[in-house]
Amino acid sequence: MKLQVVHTSGKSTELEVAKAVFGEKPNTSLLTQALRVYQLNQRQGTAKVKTRSDIARTKKKVYKQKGTGGARHGARTPSIFVGGGVAHGPAGTTDWSLKLTTAQKQRALVSALSSQTKCMIVSDDVEKLSGKTKSAVKLFNTIAPNSKHLLIILHDSLQNVIRSTSNLQNVSVTQVSRLNIYETLLADKIILTETAVRMLEKKYSGEKKAETEKVVPEKLAEKPVAKIITKTQVKKSVKIVVKPKVVVKPKTIVKPKAVVKPKIVTKSKPKKIVKKK
Repeated sequence: MKLQVVHTSGKSTELEVAKAVFGEKPNTSLLTQALRVYQLNQRQGTAKVKTRSDIARTKKKVYKQKGTGGARHGARTPSIFVGGGVAHGPAGTTDWSLKLTTAQKQRALVSALSSQTKCMIVSDDVEKLSGKTKSAVKLFNTIAPNSKHLLIILHDSLQNVIRSTSNLQNVSVTQVSRLNIYETLLADKIILTETAVRMLEKKYSGEKKAETEKVVPEKLAEKPVAKIITKTQVKKSVKIVVKPKVVVKPKTIVKPKAVVKPKIVTKSKPKKIVKKK
């Protein structure tokens, strides 16, 4: 996969780029979903109407209850009257925000970049802008003439580029870290620096993961390998002191003494002595 490189001198060459970032088949369904999520997240949800309790109007009864031939009405604040409140309107608390997973965001941005490769131009002359609007107009007229909406993707926040393009309505400047799908698809011409192209490749092609996978085993190889100690070695090195078991004597259970109830002694009545005649 190759992108066109344009210079102010008029020379044009080609730059080899990763197919995994700039040559993928666009996923239209995912792009539609990502655009919908992005646009809904821009909504504030602060739309609000006045209900009958918010209307500054008199609550006095309009006319008498009976004898008019009309319906019975009180205040003029309800929604059935002109100038009254609105029923069932937005309350200013609507949350329109939606979310995408990190994998979906990355794949959607890759699809957006791949669909815009025909509009992309690589040029490092953008970094050499002096900060004047005149220099920016001259550069864009030579690099990307007749562009209705121009997007510049930088590798870092360059103040001279931002200052040069701040007064141009059809030019927007962004960075690799802040790039979104809406700006990418809206532009009819995209100018990137070579450093920005390499950063996009490193971020979305999976090279970063491959590098970490290669580095981790090397780091592990430098560290000394821990020795495995067996149970027998632990027993030899550590003296196990066995404490004598404490013999606990059983508690003697003292039975309570039986309480002997005293015998009740009944006094016998003296016998009557009967004298014999």
